[in-house]
Amino acid sequence: MAHLQQDPCVSSAGYRLGEAGAEHRALLAEQMLGIVSHDLRNPLLAIRMAAGILARRAQEPRTTQLLAQIIQSTQRAERLAADLQDFCQVRGGRGLAILPVPGDFQQAVASCLDELRLSFANVTLRHVRLGEGRVAFDHDRLCQLIGNLVGNAVAYGHPGAPVTVTAHIGVASASVSVHNLGMPITHAHISELFEPMVRGYSQNVALRSVGLGLFIVRQIARAHHGEVTVHSSWRAGTTFSVVFPRNCS
Repeated sequence: MAHLQQDPCVSSAGYRLGEAGAEHRALLAEQMLGIVSHDLRNPLLAIRMAAGILARRAQEPRTTQLLAQIIQSTQRAERLAADLQDFCQVRGGRGLAILPVPGDFQQAVASCLDELRLSFANVTLRHVRLGEGRVAFDHDRLCQLIGNLVGNAVAYGHPGAPVTVTAHIGVASASVSVHNLGMPITHAHISELFEPMVRGYSQNVALRSVGLGLFIVRQIARAHHGEVTVHSSWRAGTTFSVVFPRNCS
């Protein structure tokens, strides 16, 4: 029996059609993800605000504890929704929009940490201040960046160990570093840490993410004309550092 041979032109055309279809489906999925993540933010904000009002009026300790858990979980969901929306924006080629305004960098970091202490009530968050002065930065993006780094430190760091956030203001640059103790990151894993959908092993299953946090951190750093680095070892722990010009506009 003669063997049927496939026309290479037909095969190539079919492959291109299949590839185009896959790209179209991926684009639709990303667009849908962006829409859903955007539309989730208002309901999540309403839940958090309502829970906050009830918590202030609560009389029983157990009720207060449950409402605090609702607030913490809602804040985590809000950060995830923001990261998903930013991911879709970057993938769409638009990059992250920032609005850098000169301000008190140390006070802004302190304010961000005050908010994060509500989300990570069982974690000791330390703020180390090095230098004073005004820096041009986007306040909301700075809080998002610190939140992602702190969330990463809590998820992958040693349970119960403090997380230290160091804000440094130099002559021409400013930086924020987040340090935690725990299992070090391997050199092989460091090279892919800032890619989307990459996760390490976390002892805290409840705090595992979809793997967008560090990707967004790098995008925020680059939007400020800066960069993010990581140093990790058994002895020193793990430190993520973001450095950017004091005047990044």
